[in-house]
Amino acid sequence: MTCLHLAEFARTIAAFDEQPLSISYVTSGRRRRYTPDFRFLWENGQEWFVEVKPAERLATPENNERFAAIASYFESTGARFVALTEEHICHSNRSQLVSYLLHMRPYESVPNVCADLDWRGAHSVNFAEAIEILGSYRNVLEALAVRNLVCDLHQPLAAETLVRPFAEADDDALFV
Repeated sequence: MTCLHLAEFARTIAAFDEQPLSISYVTSGRRRRYTPDFRFLWENGQEWFVEVKPAERLATPENNERFAAIASYFESTGARFVALTEEHICHSNRSQLVSYLLHMRPYESVPNVCADLDWRGAHSVNFAEAIEILGSYRNVLEALAVRNLVCDLHQPLAAETLVRPFAEADDDALFV
């Protein structure tokens, strides 16, 4: 799965683009150029500039210094710099589940029937209870697909999987 699958899956990312701009920054007394891999524009107006690197390349002293300078640059503009590795992006079950849920998204927009539901006094319910509440297995999958509901994406879906209404922090958690 790519970083863009996660961006597409995130409910509160309004837009994303590849290699959106180039910046100039200084590190070790030298001026350098940098182009982030992606820009995510969130519905709340926040911008994230994202770099995707293999974990072993991200953790070098040179890259630590470089990315600290880049992060400082973006912070000065009010944006956020996020460096992601394959460990962040490619959890095996999460990759499969996100791909599956993206395919389950309905073609037409669906109302958020989950926010006002009676969750039986609980913050979350298990998948089997959600089927009872929403009326069908497909309704629960579609609610997960459009992120009206969320669950632990690192575990396979099962009757005991806990689901709950979406909260804004759930999209941040996809990346950090």
